[in-house]
Amino acid sequence: MGNQGVTSGWLVGRVSGQEIEQVVGQVNGQGKKQGKGQDKGQIVGQAWGQLVAGFLFSKQISGATENTLQWFKYILMVYQTFHQTRIHPLHPLTECSPTCVQKYLAWLLERGRKLVTLNAHYRVLHTFFRWLKEIGLVEENIVEKVKRPKPEAALPRTVTEEHFAAALRLLDPSKPQHIKYITILTLLFDTGARVSEVLGLRWGDIDFNQRLIVLRGKGRKERVVPFGRVVAGWLLKYLSLNPPAHQDDLVFKTSNNTPISKRNLLRFWHNLQKKAGLKPLPLHGLRHGFARAWLMSGGDAFSLQLILGHTDASMTKRYVTLWGSDLQKKHMLHSPVDRLLRR
Repeated sequence: MGNQGVTSGWLVGRVSGQEIEQVVGQVNGQGKKQGKGQDKGQIVGQAWGQLVAGFLFSKQISGATENTLQWFKYILMVYQTFHQTRIHPLHPLTECSPTCVQKYLAWLLERGRKLVTLNAHYRVLHTFFRWLKEIGLVEENIVEKVKRPKPEAALPRTVTEEHFAAALRLLDPSKPQHIKYITILTLLFDTGARVSEVLGLRWGDIDFNQRLIVLRGKGRKERVVPFGRVVAGWLLKYLSLNPPAHQDDLVFKTSNNTPISKRNLLRFWHNLQKKAGLKPLPLHGLRHGFARAWLMSGGDAFSLQLILGHTDASMTKRYVTLWGSDLQKKHMLHSPVDRLLRR
């Protein structure tokens, strides 16, 4: 796979199950003889690469995003390097054991990685070995026999309304470049959208009459999310300065007409907060901030889950738990039974 990007690098993943089995058979000495100048270690490396490529391709056609594919690829490359340098250079993937995974997680911990990172690596390995089992290359998912690292849930780094307003005061609405960033940041805070969802937004995804946008989240799942009057005003102002040629044009682009990178937006937000004398919070903190504001103003948890695009209620429940005291105060004001007694 070399240094190729995911999009081109794992197109070699268009391999059949028979081809994958042939590569594994070569590693196990059951297939064709090794070529001249090619030792077993080289063939093992090729086999790992082929299997990872096949896995990535299967995830692509299942709807995984490019970011997810890059994350899978990175972790599997780290695991492969560890296994071939610390366990055995000639062991194919099909001979990995639960002990291999345990040693890998221990190695990450020794290198100062946090439990949340170990948990992320565990989940990727679990998904990968489950796929190996599904295509019949292993009899069991070895990761299932390893206890999953359970990190302590850290409090979300949340952007409050006051923090957000203090940062945006530094932006000049008369400058076209500032208008773009005002629009992006207010849209993030007003909808609870993920950064990648907003940066991937196209003009045809916006319904100005109903004030609705179509967001494409994890697994390319679509959802419709409302936005407020203030954001509508900024979008229209930004539109007047950047009229699109087509409905499928990206909404937010650089001055060179290229997509805005997530890294550049993160850097802009970080520097803006520092200039405002604020402790920098992550861009994802705007999403947490939306959830906090929604619940504190009386919004219901079910609607919040739909807006945020959570596939299960666990994160939404956590939001409710974090800001439960605020909800209790609101209940004291709006309790129907208490209001009856006050009559």
